[in-house]
Formats: sequence, C-alpha cells, structure tokens
Amino acid sequence: MPWKKKKHPTELQLRGLWIPMSIFMLIAVLIVLDIGADLAAGTTTAHVLMEFLMMLASAAGAFFFWYQLRVARQVEKDLAKDLLKAHAETTRWQKEEQDLLHNLRKAINKQFTQWNFSPMEKEIAFHLLKGLSLKEIAHLMNSTFYSIRQQAHVLYHKAGLTSRAQLSAFFLGGLLQPDVAQDEAES
Repeated sequence: MPWKKKKHPTELQLRGLWIPMSIFMLIAVLIVLDIGADLAAGTTTAHVLMEFLMMLASAAGAFFFWYQLRVARQVEKDLAKDLLKAHAETTRWQKEEQDLLHNLRKAINKQFTQWNFSPMEKEIAFHLLKGLSLKEIAHLMNSTFYSIRQQAHVLYHKAGLTSRAQLSAFFLGGLLQPDVAQDEAES
C-alpha cells in the first residue's frame, strides 16, 4: 500500500495535539502540587480556590485536546478505510472490465488509423480522451503547449471534428446511453 508509507499532513497534525495536551496536564499536576504546599503553609482560602480554578481550567484544556485527538484519529481511520474500499472497488472494476477496456482501446485506435492520425496524433488524441489538458500533454510529451494545441487542431480537422468535446462524444456518446432494454426488463 504505497499511500500508507508517507506521513500524511493530518497524521503530523495529530502528533502535534499531544504537545498542548501534555503541557496542560503538566500545569494541572504542578498546580495540584502547589495547592498541597500552600495548604501545608496555611495560605488563604481565596488563593487556594484561585489555584484550584486554574487547575480545573488546565485539566479542561488537556481533556479538550485529548478529545480532539481521539475524534481526529477516528476520522483518520474512517478515511483510510474509505480509501482502501475505493481502491479495491476501482481495482475490481478494472479487472472485471479489462477485456472490454482492451477492446475499446483497440476500437479507438482503429478509428484513429482510419482518420490517418500519425503516431504522435494518436498519442495526443488518447491523452485528450483521458481528459488531460494541453499543458499536461505538452509536459508528458516534452513539447510546447503551442505545438500540442496545433497538433490537436490538426487531428480534429482530420477527424472532421471541431473540439475535444466532439472527439470524446464520438467515442463515448453510445456508451453513455441508458440501456433501455435492461431498464424495461428490471421494471
């Protein structure tokens, strides 16, 4: 699990909650010791009461940080479970649909060949279908934004299309139609 190896910022922040909680607890303990010494020395009741209130405030602060830490750890555990579940679902779907995805890639590549796309235009077109920006494609292909933009324009022209949206719709339009026969059978 590669995402488990790195320390997530939230995990680092959670560690930071131990510091103020420990400080508040230390203050509460020191105040209790001071109250004990003050009572032995015969200090006034008002002074002891004030220190007792400070000790309660310090203990409340420690409890607050302890509670925040506990809640944050639970949220982190829940998010980790959700991430694992989503990863497993994605992996399962990809394995189940591997043949369909392979055939779709072949069909798209066949259409690119029919449109007489060069190998570079095919690569750009696949990146466009994946949803990458022209800037991202340029970075991946060690090219310039303007060069990729020009090549995208040329491949749209070769295909008789005008935009990325039309390119995507050409291949995905039929896939994204509701399966009326399936819906009627389920009704």
